[in-house]
Amino acid sequence: MILLENVQSALTEIRANMFRSVLTVLGIVIAVMAVISVVSILQGMSMYITEFIQGMGSDAMWVVPYQPPGREGTEMGRIELTYEDAQAIYLACPQIKKVAPMLQTSSELVHGTNSCSSTVIGTNSDFPEIRNWYVDRGRYFSELDMRHRKNVCVLGREVLRKLGVTEAIVGDPIRLNNRQFRVVGLLERKGSFFGQSQDDIALIPFLTAEKIYGADLARHISILSQVHHADMTKDATALIREVLRKRHHLGDKQPDDFQVSTQDQILDFFNKATKLTTVVLAGIVGISLLVGGIGIMNIMLVSVTERTREIGVLKALGARPKDILAQFLVEAILLSLLGGMIGVVLGFAVGFGVSALSPLPRAFVPLWSVGLSLLFSGGVGVFFGMYPAIKAARLNPIDALRWE
Repeated sequence: MILLENVQSALTEIRANMFRSVLTVLGIVIAVMAVISVVSILQGMSMYITEFIQGMGSDAMWVVPYQPPGREGTEMGRIELTYEDAQAIYLACPQIKKVAPMLQTSSELVHGTNSCSSTVIGTNSDFPEIRNWYVDRGRYFSELDMRHRKNVCVLGREVLRKLGVTEAIVGDPIRLNNRQFRVVGLLERKGSFFGQSQDDIALIPFLTAEKIYGADLARHISILSQVHHADMTKDATALIREVLRKRHHLGDKQPDDFQVSTQDQILDFFNKATKLTTVVLAGIVGISLLVGGIGIMNIMLVSVTERTREIGVLKALGARPKDILAQFLVEAILLSLLGGMIGVVLGFAVGFGVSALSPLPRAFVPLWSVGLSLLFSGGVGVFFGMYPAIKAARLNPIDALRWE
């Protein structure tokens, strides 16, 4: 009952000085808003990237060319990764189930009077299973198409939209890099990744790509592989390094001219980046809370001074020091919590607003971030409101009654 009366008294005081109250909690509002907005964006990105990577399968591995820092223009020359490297990995690593070389470039596609520029990837028949990306109309090109270097292609749905054609294009000719290809299938829709459409793509047999784009480009590919079981990735990584270092004639003291990445490594890198961002955010929040807390303490001290005579009357009527302390402490806590609530609402608005107006994934606000923000807001009210409340409780009632 007494607590409810203290809350009502605090709300009355806050309403009586609304503008001053808003300015008082501005630091807390900014701190909580920063927490909620940034956490919501990071959580949304984390869920989005995790879902994207896991969608490729936990058994997927990537091998890409890599120029070690400080080695540009040295005896290592231009970094190469070839189709033969991919075959060597498959033959020498028993943990590897499938391997898909990937020659990636950009080309113009023409159908009738319409044309567009799209990503073209030369790969093999293992690509769909490793990448977890299948054809849902027509067929994928076969190993026979690969060996005979046939001009066949599989298109993503965004290419169809850009060319202004329908699914009926399957079986029709299309010009790719000024050569005639036959569309044999259409890939299932994958959607966009950070605003970049994954469906704006054309897949062709690797040896066909080597034929039309030249051997030079084919010496700088990336390799997508798949292990039999996810727990084999560590052994597979070691064997891949051993095979490629031997094929690239690297000495013991020379660094790798390639990088092997697994799903876990990519997720771990992203998690570390998220933690670093969180640490920076914690520093900003700490400063904002400090500013907000000092503001609350200053205003509460002013309030104690302004209400000195009121305190004297309350004590003359029988109010105990702990009653006065509770009244002012509840007011400080309530003021801080109101700032926290405003910050939560603004944080929601900023987080979802940024994700709606940018290519960033949809924001997600975990309940723990809301609870933690309000808990810290209340803690600031307790810590910085304690001194003014103690000062009010210790006022001499006779001196307080004489206060003008």
